[in-house]
Amino acid sequence: MPDPAQTPRIYVLAGVNGAGKSSVGGAMLEEAGATFYNPDTAAREFRLKLPEIGQEEANALAWQEGRRLLERAIDERMDFAFETTLGGNTMASLLEKASSAGMEVRIWYVGLESADLHIARVRSRVAMGGHDIPEAKIRERYARSRMKLIELLPHLAELKVFDNTEEGDPQKGQAPSPRLLLHMKWGKIVSSAELSLVPPWAKPILQAAIKLSGKT
Repeated sequence: MPDPAQTPRIYVLAGVNGAGKSSVGGAMLEEAGATFYNPDTAAREFRLKLPEIGQEEANALAWQEGRRLLERAIDERMDFAFETTLGGNTMASLLEKASSAGMEVRIWYVGLESADLHIARVRSRVAMGGHDIPEAKIRERYARSRMKLIELLPHLAELKVFDNTEEGDPQKGQAPSPRLLLHMKWGKIVSSAELSLVPPWAKPILQAAIKLSGKT
């Protein structure tokens, strides 16, 4: 196990659009003190600077910038923190590269009970002035994101998986109530919910974690 005092760390808030990654993982990033890149914020800034571009192009520019910053953090062995859907190959491959280079990769993954709920949360965000994501992309990412997380399990220094299905009500002063389903460190399960009580979306992740934990 690397010396934690000297090992650069990559902190990742992961999950499909609408999961509520920032609300769940914000405290972790504050504690980490690492430079944090939020692609949603970056996309808004791109649209302010370049009003002629649409939302989809702004999202693409924000993603490209996030990839560039992650690549730089790996090359220069710097602490870095960012959000991602883990819906494609690029970010997962870069995280695996970081781990292979001796960096600690720590993921806080947030999910909801269904793709439909992710879509509904995004629509609510749009109604309050947030940016939109096409429904087809959300549905595609709902399956691929979890698959990529499972592939990354052997490469992670730490993983926490949260179910954020139960939504708070800000008007009533109720905060979101994310439920910790799984906590792993270095391939070993630290704590987990009972499998029978784990929501269907997270069961494949927990099953893969149990299998990995038995091997390491």
